[in-house]
Amino acid sequence: MTSTEIYTTSAVDSDPPPQTRSKTSLFCPDCGHESAVTGDWTAEATENSLELRCPECDAVVQQR
Repeated sequence: MTSTEIYTTSAVDSDPPPQTRSKTSLFCPDCGHESAVTGDWTAEATENSLELRCPECDAVVQQR
């Protein structure tokens, strides 16, 4: 047996718009701060890597 789902056009009109965030955005896991990779993150060079830290709470967001 096959079921058919019927949607009215008003249901499609009420769908939320697609996300407009850039694919190059980073998010702080601790405080939720959001910025582009080249944004306001604090860069700290260590002996073997580069750490990007959140400018608001100083959490490590990315380590390269």
